[in-house]
Amino acid sequence: MTDFPDDLVQLQRQVHAANADLKQFLDQHPDPPEPIDGWHDKPGEGYWRDRQRPTSAGWSSDDKTRVVELRARLRDLIPQLHTHPHWAALSGPELVAARMKLKRVDDPVGD
Repeated sequence: MTDFPDDLVQLQRQVHAANADLKQFLDQHPDPPEPIDGWHDKPGEGYWRDRQRPTSAGWSSDDKTRVVELRARLRDLIPQLHTHPHWAALSGPELVAARMKLKRVDDPVGD
């Protein structure tokens, strides 16, 4: 099966967008969400090499709220995508192939 219902394609695009938003947010926030003390272990103190982690103030309450919202969006979208009525007509390898094709619906032809 090569054609997908428009609403299913839109759901897949929303999942891609939500994943991209979450990844971008997490890439911009590499520190842990909660404050941590920094540390520095030197060779000869039980370690063979210099190890350290800078102190982190953690995320703001707005950042913590935002990541919860981004993850909730994905938790809402993914079940809608996976339980769409379109999939009921497929099974086995055909279902797997169709799901994989949907993930790549916007990829340029030839990739």
